[in-house]
Amino acid sequence: MPKWGLAMGEGTVVEWLVEEGGEVTPDTEVLEVESEKSTQAVEVPVGGILRRILVPAGEVVPVGTLLAVIADSGVSDEDVDAFIAQFAGDEEPEAAEAGQAAGQEPPLEAQPQAAGTSVHLTAMRAAIARTVTAGWTIPQFPVTVAIDMGNAEKLYRKNRDAGRQLTLNDLIIKAAAVALQKFPMANAALADNQYLMHPEVNISVAVGLEDGLVMPVVKGCQGLTLEEIAARSRELIDRAKSGRASEADLAGGNFAISNLGMFGVESFAALVPPGLAAILAVGAVQDEAVVKDGQVVVARRMRATLSADHRIVDGVYSARFMAELKTTLEAAQLLED
Repeated sequence: MPKWGLAMGEGTVVEWLVEEGGEVTPDTEVLEVESEKSTQAVEVPVGGILRRILVPAGEVVPVGTLLAVIADSGVSDEDVDAFIAQFAGDEEPEAAEAGQAAGQEPPLEAQPQAAGTSVHLTAMRAAIARTVTAGWTIPQFPVTVAIDMGNAEKLYRKNRDAGRQLTLNDLIIKAAAVALQKFPMANAALADNQYLMHPEVNISVAVGLEDGLVMPVVKGCQGLTLEEIAARSRELIDRAKSGRASEADLAGGNFAISNLGMFGVESFAALVPPGLAAILAVGAVQDEAVVKDGQVVVARRMRATLSADHRIVDGVYSARFMAELKTTLEAAQLLED
């Protein structure tokens, strides 16, 4: 079982793409594995015959577990058995015990069902459950501002009319990157009683899927133009929605953005993901009656909420960050410079 990312401790064999006895060549995709964040095909670095499949589809096993044996056709079954026994004997005790326990679990169909309908908890949903539970223990607080998005929408329409693929979320990512460079504590992390100041602005963007969500990371935002952010964001979101996001796509985020505006959500507070200082929750852009120069006028406004880890960022700092974000988005035409 491969290890994709430092946090991966186990994986699920989703499907074997090559049957036992089938021939494989280097770079053949032999199976699909589901980790906490994604499902990916596993390629083999060697050629030969897939002599033995040891972990059937549907089983969850620890990283490092022997999944199958590839050998030349001239290798005897006895030698294959000896190799498997030797490999098992070399395993760490904890890994061997975990592998045995996983192997002894009955398949989902054989498990007793309570009254009503039972839905299998996927690796992704289990990871989300662990993450939000950990996030709930972080001492955090929300700060909300209302932002006039009139200029941002004008910039969006200008790019759309010019044939450029740009979303309001791309503008928000760019504006957040600008603000994070001025308020780097919102881009920091807490580690071993000290602040870890990240040199790059890597922004995780929440992408909803049928069975959960993933957060691909737009890396190096501090050095990207608005058009480059739009292109990278579009590519990452496409891969995430099609199930092709890699562990590298999902790792390395230092700040996060969750946008529910497309669902008509006016405002909300998101939980700070473990390891981050803050997350920005974005609501819908909508018409509101506001007073300008003593006159009631209609404005296009959006509410954004920053949830911050109070151990890293205090209330005044969050308020200043949000004021900078508001100023930047309300002068959105400057984001093209």
